[in-house]
Amino acid sequence: MTFSSQNQFILQIIRVPLTSQDALDSISSLESKGEVDLLSDGKAGYVDVLIPPRSPHSRLLSALGGVVLSRDVGKKVKEERGSLLKSSPLKQGDFSYDTYHDLETMYAHLEALAIKHADKATIFDLPGDTYEGRKIRAIRITKDIQTAGSEDKPLLWVDGGIHAREWVSPATVMYIADMFLGEVEGEKEEEVGEILDTFQVVIAPCINPDGYVHTQVERLWRKTRKPSGCRGGVANWFGGCFLEQCFGVDPNRNWGPVGVWNTTGVQNNPCSIVYPGTGPFDQANTAAVRSYLESQQSKLQLYVTYHSYSQLFLTPVGYSAEVVPEDNAHYLAVGEAVVRALAARHDTEYTAMRSGELYPASGDSPDWVYLELGVRDSYTVELRDTGEFGFELPPEQIL
Repeated sequence: MTFSSQNQFILQIIRVPLTSQDALDSISSLESKGEVDLLSDGKAGYVDVLIPPRSPHSRLLSALGGVVLSRDVGKKVKEERGSLLKSSPLKQGDFSYDTYHDLETMYAHLEALAIKHADKATIFDLPGDTYEGRKIRAIRITKDIQTAGSEDKPLLWVDGGIHAREWVSPATVMYIADMFLGEVEGEKEEEVGEILDTFQVVIAPCINPDGYVHTQVERLWRKTRKPSGCRGGVANWFGGCFLEQCFGVDPNRNWGPVGVWNTTGVQNNPCSIVYPGTGPFDQANTAAVRSYLESQQSKLQLYVTYHSYSQLFLTPVGYSAEVVPEDNAHYLAVGEAVVRALAARHDTEYTAMRSGELYPASGDSPDWVYLELGVRDSYTVELRDTGEFGFELPPEQIL
């Protein structure tokens, strides 16, 4: 089911614990038939289901232990949309974290940062265009960026916005760019300076720009926007669809490597929110990121991608619950340190775990970076919250 800007205002969210494979299979079957939409993928041990309040399937979800999280998704959507529209346009360089911003405003802020901090920052677009003709913009930050040697430094990559509806993800990644350039948290200048002496940091706040723009009319959209086929594979004589035209691919199920892609945690129904596409990197946005990261493989030391929600720090691997990396002790130590730091900073409780521990899913970006590019430190951060607001996280909780 894809919920338009009209019908998303009569929906509720039910959280169902994944206590058995039967529960997961039942919910996946409803999703594949277009009867419900899924808001979370089960990595936290539960799945949040978007469903009309009078749906005949409400009883099944209740029998599986489901509880209602929200009876009025539309109220939150309307409030959030109003906040976004008020936030733009801004003058170049004006940027705040008390609201969410549209794509053009974020890109304009990156340009302003590069002008203001010309000794440390430069912007560039990843190769090619998205399906709808947009660019994926990134900012590269390091000390003495104009010198030839700056491009030879070890590279740290940070991205956000791969799932369109996760608005807090691009906002957080924008804040990270501001932090590295001293626009916020100026007290960290010495610590940040030491990092930029040694490393170059490349930050891409929104790597699914088509989807992100579409959320301004269909707030809970997750995927890319390229037409992906017909529900049930049933086309009519005129090249259209009898049942429903499907759009988009889950861009975090669209990565390789071959042999891992499309093996678990996916649906081959093109209308599903976890449809992996017809092959790895068949989406222009994932192919663009792959192209850049492959060109930097010898320098890439860290990959971090920001998502929401669930408050998790996820380590390799995601495609299997049984595969435990040989250097898992390293990940346990990193995870413990990250969770401790987040608790000290924000008084928020995060959980560190292997990405596939509760709900394996193939074709995500950290697995490809880890398996194909050989980068040990490849992580996912699932940001706030744990479901009270979900994707409609209030702007005051961005920081």
